Amino acid sequence: MATAPDPAADEADRSAGSVDRDEASGSEPRTTATVQIVDHALQVLKAVAEADRPRGVRELSRDLAISKSSVQRILASLEREGLAVAEESTRKYVIGPAALTLAWKHAANSDLVGAASATASRIAAMTGETACVSTIVDGRRVTVYEAESPQPLRLITGVGRPYSLFSGATGRVLLSMLPPEGLERLLADHADTDTDTGAVLDRIGAARRQGYAVSREEWIPGGCGVAVPIGTQGRVVAALSIYGPDARLTDDRAEALVPVLRAAAAEITVRWRQPA
Repeated sequence: MATAPDPAADEADRSAGSVDRDEASGSEPRTTATVQIVDHALQVLKAVAEADRPRGVRELSRDLAISKSSVQRILASLEREGLAVAEESTRKYVIGPAALTLAWKHAANSDLVGAASATASRIAAMTGETACVSTIVDGRRVTVYEAESPQPLRLITGVGRPYSLFSGATGRVLLSMLPPEGLERLLADHADTDTDTGAVLDRIGAARRQGYAVSREEWIPGGCGVAVPIGTQGRVVAALSIYGPDARLTDDRAEALVPVLRAAAAEITVRWRQPA
């Protein structure tokens, strides 16, 4: 299908001959326009991957401030590589199987996942609930390893899917491990929402004092979560959580499982901090 001329793309094409060179290092010339194209492609891929619904060209163009024709070309390239898939009926895009392969490759090579996978799987089998290892990525809570509950009725977060840090037990535990400046920065980024900052700080403080957090129906009706800190490695913070329906994870059972989760988190911490 023919597309209208794209002034921005034309300008990028015209500037393709303009290069930057690091004279001191003698490095190869870098095309500024090419770098911008790569930046735009990564922005589009990230927007599609983080969405909870299919995304169309028009809304991606609007949200990312990239011309529609450029977004269309980027999506076509991503589709050819299997990084994005267009729904036939709507021509809106979702993340493709090649992106999932990259995510699993990252998980397989992650020190944290390697240290936590066996323990988290054991916790899932022992408790009958889904066990997750999570960290902070781009200001969001992201599961890097998940061992699903064997129960027919279970909660699943999904590896790589981003969630708000300001809802749920896992988010509070992760925030409780951040240095003050890191927490202040995330709160400032979150200031334009309806969240009561004072209440958030109170909950984070409670998680820090107790060394765990419990949540009920904060991000899914009927769902309960229990989370404990794994620890910090450089700038990476990590938490171990279990999720299940509140009919099984009653208040008494959630409290009773905290020592079990703490012992498991201690195992993971030891493995995580061992030199490769």
